[in-house]
Amino acid sequence: MRDPDTIAAIATPWGASGVGIIRVSGPLSQTVARRMFRSAADCPWESHHLYRGDFLTADGRAVLDEGLAVLMRKPRSFTGEDVFEIHAHGNPVILQAILEELMKAGCRPAAPGEFSKRAFLNGRMDLSQAEALASMIAARSQAAYTASLFQLKGSLTHRIDSIRLKLIDALAHLEVSMDFDVDVVSSQTPQETRQVDDAADGVARLIAAYDSTRRLSEGAGVVIAGRPNVGKSSLLNALAGEQKAIVTDIPGTTRDLITHPLVLDGFLVRLTDTAGIRAPQDDIEKEGINLVQNELSRADGVILVLDGSRPLTDEDRTLLSNLRCPLVFIVINKSDLTAAWREDSLPPSVAGKASVIRISAKTGDGLDLLKNELSKTLAGSARHETRTDAFVLSLRHKLLLEQSLAALRAAQEHLARNVSPELAAFELREAIGRLDEITGRQIGEDVLDRIFSGFCIGK
Repeated sequence: MRDPDTIAAIATPWGASGVGIIRVSGPLSQTVARRMFRSAADCPWESHHLYRGDFLTADGRAVLDEGLAVLMRKPRSFTGEDVFEIHAHGNPVILQAILEELMKAGCRPAAPGEFSKRAFLNGRMDLSQAEALASMIAARSQAAYTASLFQLKGSLTHRIDSIRLKLIDALAHLEVSMDFDVDVVSSQTPQETRQVDDAADGVARLIAAYDSTRRLSEGAGVVIAGRPNVGKSSLLNALAGEQKAIVTDIPGTTRDLITHPLVLDGFLVRLTDTAGIRAPQDDIEKEGINLVQNELSRADGVILVLDGSRPLTDEDRTLLSNLRCPLVFIVINKSDLTAAWREDSLPPSVAGKASVIRISAKTGDGLDLLKNELSKTLAGSARHETRTDAFVLSLRHKLLLEQSLAALRAAQEHLARNVSPELAAFELREAIGRLDEITGRQIGEDVLDRIFSGFCIGK
């Protein structure tokens, strides 16, 4: 499906800058380029060459700005269509004036993500790569950017294609047995069964890696928990480098969740300060503690803050025994004061699975060690996954992979029981169909519209 319209949009962020770019794509690109650009010298309009000159109104009577222009002829362009790019001065007034003249010259405003959608429809990238492009633009850390770049370069596409090829081969064998009425028991070979098994294992590995690699794109959610007055808010402020939370000696000061993004060694950590956990003194504090429990149930990691200057309390021990998060960091605060207990006072079951770090949120002692431990532990498994040739960042992809795996498990069962090949073939087609939805080989227009509507205008 190809859209015959010529679209235009400002491709750079809104605001004053040295250079602003307007992108035009479609059949009128060359006409618009010749009509609205006058070069400083003779312009032969070679593809992919920059030319310096003036940008004109649609009627050619007035100069709007001077700058650089480039024409990229199809199919060697981002969209696979003729593309005309205007590199003008980055004043929003100038860019808007040029954009309005482009509308007069026959262009229409581009919808969000329409350039990327055309690139997909014209075969310049598959759907998973287009989604990776949007993720890369929205990345809030170096780790998120790197992970999206891997997918943009086709890492997931290549893995899916490899799995798909195995399933196509196995499906072809089953269909031959159906066409010639060959009994599946006699026609089935270890090779075909192994192909389905290998495909299922490959899909399962991609799903299993999702939780860790997701943290690269979204960041890791880490909850700072503990009883009142152990220094949770002070720790958040110290890690943030600014006062994000109110700090007082009055227990129960923090009632609401306070979140701050922190980038550690290129990895995003979303820190959440919470109310002190104790028997609530009023309904408001009770609601605040309920929020804490909800956050703890979905956190990637927990920083449990203990007061090292006072003996461990029953509340501390209850918190230690109730920890369920797989990644726990026990922070013994107030190392600037005389220690009231030793680390061997911690329950062995907790100390053996958690990182234990002494700090002073007041002086900053131990904060660098805590940051390094957070980055190493939270990002370590995710970074390990990115050293493989493929991984999954999108929830949409994960859900489709799970549906594909369910169909493959059903096909394996049919093959193991030596039942009619039609049943196994049906499940293999279902599995292939779900994989094709990831790359866009098989996708509905409504799904496409929903995906690309989340892109920014101009991309």
